[in-house]
Amino acid sequence: MKIHKLIESENVYIELAADDVESALAAVADVFAPKLGLDPEDVVGSLLEREGLGSTSVGDGFAIPHCKTQGLRQIAIALVRFTKPVPFGGNGHDPVRFAFVVLSPPDQPAAHLQVLSQIARVLKRQDLRAELLLAADAEEVTGAIRRAAEAEGL
Repeated sequence: MKIHKLIESENVYIELAADDVESALAAVADVFAPKLGLDPEDVVGSLLEREGLGSTSVGDGFAIPHCKTQGLRQIAIALVRFTKPVPFGGNGHDPVRFAFVVLSPPDQPAAHLQVLSQIARVLKRQDLRAELLLAADAEEVTGAIRRAAEAEGL
């Protein structure tokens, strides 16, 4: 499973408002879950449950909230930029401006881990992080990720 094949412009949300991790994940679930035929409350519950195990913040203003959820046939990714930095995980974690939200079917654990690994790999690129924070629209976001994935051989 390659991330560039899972990234779709219609699942990019620029300038979502949130004040904390709970409202951030709820805002994402409210717009993303219905597109997948999922209940937003179930999705936010699963994301918060996973977040409770440890922050999904990866530093430099980025996070990779993720969970396994019933009702999916394949992995789905939402890309979200928040209007202002959102606290994720308390002390020791940078506030988050951009998140890759990954929802996976429970029966695809290897693919789930592969996608998370690929996202972490492209996020090591300073050029990508800068582009994602400045992108004017969904096409710029998806283009930046595709270029970074290609550069990394993903």
